[in-house]
Amino acid sequence: MKWLSLLLVVLLGFSFACAPTILEGKKVDAENLKQLNVGQTDKAKVEQLFGKPAKVETVSPGVEKYIYTYRVKDPEWYTIDKTQSQAFEVWFQNGTLVYYKLRTEGQEAILKQ
Repeated sequence: MKWLSLLLVVLLGFSFACAPTILEGKKVDAENLKQLNVGQTDKAKVEQLFGKPAKVETVSPGVEKYIYTYRVKDPEWYTIDKTQSQAFEVWFQNGTLVYYKLRTEGQEAILKQ
C-alpha cells in the first residue's frame, strides 16, 4: 500500500510537470476568424473578438497593423521541449480591415485580402 501511494504521488507530479505552459498571449480561435470580413470589419470588432493586440504599428498614414502573438511550451520528458506559436497580423486602413494573416508553426498560413 505504501508503494502504491508513492507511485501515485510520482505519477501526479510527473503529469503536472508535463503540462503545456503558455508563455505569451492567447491562441487565436478559428471560429472568430470566420467573423472577419475584409472591407467591413472595424477595429472595435477585432478587439471584441481577439482582445487588445500585443503590439500596434503605424505602417503609413491611415494604415495600422495589429499584432497578436501566442507561444506555448509543451515539455516532453523523452526529448527536447516543443514550442508552438502563432503570429496573427491584422491590417486596417482608416479603421477598416483590409488584410489579415495567421501563421501557426507547422501549419499553412491563413491569408485574406
